[in-house]
This record gives sequence, C-alpha cells and structure tokens, in this order.
Amino acid sequence: MTKDTKNIKAEKVVDKKAVEKQSAEQKTSAKQALDKKRLDKETSEKKPSPSPKAPNSSGSLWLKLLLTLIVVAGLVVAGWFGWTQWQQRVTAAENFGARLDSLDGSYVTIAQQSQKAEKRQSKDIEQVQRGLATIQLRLNNQGKRLAELGTTTRSDWLLAEAAYLARLANQRLQTERSTKNPLALLENVDVILKQLDDPELLPLRGAVAIDITALRLAGEVDASGLYLELNALAESIDQLVILKPSAEAAVIAKQPQTALEQPKLQGLITGFVDGVSQLIRVTQRDQPIEPLLQANEEAIVRHNLRLMLEQAQSAVMREEQAIYSKSLDKAQRWLAQYFQLNPNAVIIQQRLASLSEQEIIQQLPDINGSLQAIETLIALRNSRLTNTDNDKSVTQ
Repeated sequence: MTKDTKNIKAEKVVDKKAVEKQSAEQKTSAKQALDKKRLDKETSEKKPSPSPKAPNSSGSLWLKLLLTLIVVAGLVVAGWFGWTQWQQRVTAAENFGARLDSLDGSYVTIAQQSQKAEKRQSKDIEQVQRGLATIQLRLNNQGKRLAELGTTTRSDWLLAEAAYLARLANQRLQTERSTKNPLALLENVDVILKQLDDPELLPLRGAVAIDITALRLAGEVDASGLYLELNALAESIDQLVILKPSAEAAVIAKQPQTALEQPKLQGLITGFVDGVSQLIRVTQRDQPIEPLLQANEEAIVRHNLRLMLEQAQSAVMREEQAIYSKSLDKAQRWLAQYFQLNPNAVIIQQRLASLSEQEIIQQLPDINGSLQAIETLIALRNSRLTNTDNDKSVTQ
C-alpha cells in the first residue's frame, strides 16, 4: 500500500465521521425542536398568556455551537492520531523492507560461501582420492616386488649382477673415455653368463662378445703417456743451445799424384790450388743462418716453445687433434729456425714429428647391445613369473 492510497482512505474515514456527526446533530436538533413544541404546548395550556422565546433559543444556539466545536476538535484529534499511526506504520513497513533486503543479501552471501566451501571440499576429496590411488599402486608394486623377491633364484641374482656390470661399463666408457676398464667389466659379464650354463643365454653371450670385440678393435690412446712425454720435451728446451756452431774439420779429397802421368805444369797448378784451399773454407747449408739473439730474446724463444708444447698437452686431454698437430708443427719450425747446428734439437724435432702423426681422439664404440639384451631377458623372465602367478590365482 502506497502513501497516497493511505491518505485517501484516511480522508474517507474523516468525511464519514463528519457526516455521521452532522446527522446526529440534525436528529438532536429535531428532537429538541419537538420537545420545545411540546413544552410550549403544555405551557400554553397551563398559562394562557404567552411567554417570550428569546432566552431559550439563544441557549440552544450556544449549545449547538459548543457541540459543533467539540465534534470538530474530536475530528481533528482523531485525524492527527490516524495520521501519526499511518506514518508509524509506513516507517515500520520501510524498515521491514530494508531488513528483508539485508536478509536477502546475507542469504546470497551465505549461499556463495557455501558453494565455495563445497568446491573446496570436492577438491580436497579429489586430492585425497588421488593420494589413496597412488598409495594403492605403490602397495601393489611393493607386493609384487616382495613376491618376486620371494621367488628369486640364484640365476636371477647373477643376471642382476651382470646387468649392473654392463651398465657400469657404459658409464665408465663415457666418463673415462678409455676402453680398458669397460673391457674388463664386460669380460666379467661374460664369465657370469658362462657360470649360469643356460642355453637360453647364448644370444646374450653373443651380444656381449660383439661389444668386447668392438672395444678391443677401438684401440687405446695413451693420453697420459703423451702428456708426460710432451712435459719431458718441454723441460729439455732449457738445455738446448741457440746457434753455437762447432768447428768442422775440413775434408779434402786428395787425389793420388802420379808424377810420371802428370806433366810438370799441371803439378804446379795442383799445388797452388791445394795451398789456397787451406786458407779458404766453404761450407754448404740448406737453411739461412739466423743472427745471434740477445739474452732476453733467447728467453722469449724458449718460453714460446714451452707454451706450444703445453698447448699440445692441453689438446691431448681435450682430444683436439687439429690444435695438437698445429702446436707440434709450430714447435718443430721454431726448433729448426733458432736451434740450428744442435744435434739435441734435431732429436727433439724428430720426436715431435713422430708425435704429431699420432691420433689423440679415442674412438668409443657403442656397447649398449649387451645391456639391452640382459634387460630384455630379465623383463621376459619377470613377465613369465607374473603370468604364472596370475594363472595360479585364477585356478584357485
């Protein structure tokens, strides 16, 4: 109900009460008039002389006016009281509507919170279920493992050891880059398979034999020996002498003189040539002689030679063939250029030429065939064992 509707109803009530009051006043005034006529008639009968009517009519007029004022005042008070009650009810209705709105908002908030709580609970339940499923799988795997351990035989343990040695051989080959230790490990694997004496293992032994042959054919690069030999050659650089020629004995081929066969003039010319040859000595050399170096320049030459040999050592450890060969070739050129007429330098140069021809890259064959064969055989045996257990359970 709106405020205008309530105002219209209140006005109708006030008008109705006013009409009722007017009708009541009319009835009262009519009754008074009848009573007055009756009194006048009775008075006229008792007293023949007529009496004046002015005082009675003025009293009834004041009475009517007083009653009218009382009725109007009552209507005003009743209207004010009704208006006050209507305002209170309107205010109460507005407050009630506001409280309903707040309750609706709180209900929506509570519903949203409950939905969020349900979603969180559903997520938690899913996580718990996944955790339980994971734990169940682990328990099943552990149960299978315990069952396998309970039925493990000596051959199974030996196959597991062979698989471990084959895996270790692969790791050693990649980390050590040497065929010595992997070859020994695969030979032990072959010994273990030989102890089992099972015809089923013949293909496995064939794969192991192939890997052993590949390791033997790969060869072995003695990196440690090359490193130590280059280190010794670098230390011997300080013992070499730069451009210190030694006195050479003149070799003169004397032809037999036969005074009877040569004429006298030819003998005089031969004697003159022999005398001059004793004063002038000519030596043939293939390379130009470098000028003598100062002490600091000689130290720089020796230091650079040691650096070249150390660079070759580093190339040996990193298996860099190009750097290794270039370093040794450059060291040979420096020895030939600055250490001429020195037999020790020639020996070092020849040894460097021999070392530069060696291969320093270790060839690593693929020996995964034996490991894959062993793992395949173990998986096949486990699958057979599992199938046997399943058949027994179905039979029971």
